[in-house]
Amino acid sequence: MLRRTALALVLCATSCTQADGPSAAESPRPEQAALGTAEQAVESLETPTEANSIRFLEQSSFGPKLARNVAPAPVGTVERVMAVGITQSLTDQFALQPATPYDGELAQDLGSQFFQRAVTGEDQLRQRVAFALSQIFVVSQNGIPDSSKTPYVDSKVALAGYMNLLSQHAFGDFRVLLEEVTKNPAMGRYLDTANNRAFDSQGNPIDPNENYAREMLQLFTLGTDKLNLDGTPALDVNGNRQRAYSEAQVKAFAHTLSGWTWNAAACPAKGAAINTPDYKNPLMPCNDNHDTSRQELLRGVLTAQGGNITTHLTQALNNVFNDPNVPPFISKQLIQHLVTSNPTPGYVQRVANVFKNDGTGARGNLQAVVRAILVDNEARGALPPSSLRPGFGHLRSPALFVTNVVRWLDPTLDTATKDPGLKLSNWSKSMSQWVTRSPSVFSFYPPNAPLPGADGLVGPEFAILDTATITARANFLHEFLYSTTLANSGIGVDYDLLPGTTTELVAYMGRYWLHGTMAPTLEPKLLAAMNDSRANTAIRKKKLGLYLTFLSPSFQIQR
Repeated sequence: MLRRTALALVLCATSCTQADGPSAAESPRPEQAALGTAEQAVESLETPTEANSIRFLEQSSFGPKLARNVAPAPVGTVERVMAVGITQSLTDQFALQPATPYDGELAQDLGSQFFQRAVTGEDQLRQRVAFALSQIFVVSQNGIPDSSKTPYVDSKVALAGYMNLLSQHAFGDFRVLLEEVTKNPAMGRYLDTANNRAFDSQGNPIDPNENYAREMLQLFTLGTDKLNLDGTPALDVNGNRQRAYSEAQVKAFAHTLSGWTWNAAACPAKGAAINTPDYKNPLMPCNDNHDTSRQELLRGVLTAQGGNITTHLTQALNNVFNDPNVPPFISKQLIQHLVTSNPTPGYVQRVANVFKNDGTGARGNLQAVVRAILVDNEARGALPPSSLRPGFGHLRSPALFVTNVVRWLDPTLDTATKDPGLKLSNWSKSMSQWVTRSPSVFSFYPPNAPLPGADGLVGPEFAILDTATITARANFLHEFLYSTTLANSGIGVDYDLLPGTTTELVAYMGRYWLHGTMAPTLEPKLLAAMNDSRANTAIRKKKLGLYLTFLSPSFQIQR
């Protein structure tokens, strides 16, 4: 049974066509026609259909919600998007300030805080983009040991500050974000920039630690291969891939970024270190432990001979930020997290062009990049463009699977006397995505993980899908729908809000939760199961229908 379920998920991601629901007439936007892209009708961004609005919220939030006759429709609901349009919905989300900051000194687990915000917060797009950034600029609680020298739990305070940083800069300047990440104390501990000295205790020159320099280049900005603007590998005259950076350049960046340490009243002497971590303030520059010599960075750029630590930091980050690899590398990963694992080169190039220039001459404007991702023809419409459907979308990661299920059912969360977020976090953890505790600097899954059984396609989230985690997905749904632990955890669901008959409920789920993507064979199977004599009460019929629909490939794969 488990093997058949896994196979169904793989096949759905690679070869299932969409349901036989209506699709719009095919007429590309002028700018896309010029690029030779998608044959899909283009709905007006100002008057999106219901299905397009639902699809937009799947991509820009932690799950759609219905206003349920509340007027005016609240921000983040399907009815609100339909009423004001996608352009205005994005503008509204960009204007929302970050929700209550994460607090590392609360007893409440950070994963619990994350899921409560994801389920109930208004600033859905900011949180969703920050979550995507956290899987690119990875820091994990697992890599931050606690110190007896601090009056708090180091890993919690460090990650709370880091998550707040990503939230604050989610719509900001990528260059500013890169510098804030570089000086962040959580990153300082995780990838060894704190106390990364260029001299030993006798004052002799040494090679600094290369961890941050290497991962900044490989994972945070460039990737390993030189890229064309459309994200495809740039080949040399012999058709071979080219490295985006060399080992010598990794060493050069390590020297250029040496000398930073924990915030304190004064810098240590040459070769010495500050041993009391400070996770509440950025790292402090200490020139005595910095290598002031000239280093050759990317594209033959040299740092200033005798330059101080802050000058060299600026030169290093400017050098990386202006590399031609950054726009396609970052743009593609953001598309993968928000919309689809396998964007076309044209999609990547359109977004990368906005990264290069937002229309005002600014480079790295993340707000403009996010808008470009979400209004692109490949993202918009009731369904993906017909020619792209076989490989379009992505498996919902565990966190997104949990939040989409929960938000569709619009539960009440009792946060006054219980900790419902912890239950949600533990469900995600059981499926191998323990938020704030990624297993490595490569996050929970790498962006280039191959899709099983599909030559040439990637499926990042499938890297953590196996028989154990498929079982965990089913167990989550079963516990959520049938167990008394739901109420004990402070999560309440009103099933009376759902249609009362099996036929109406199946149509309702197809209309909203699957927005026209229900596999043709799913509807009769749902009706047969819900009308089985063993589902002998109205509530049992409803819960069985929910269980089977949420577990189906039609829902597991976000299209």
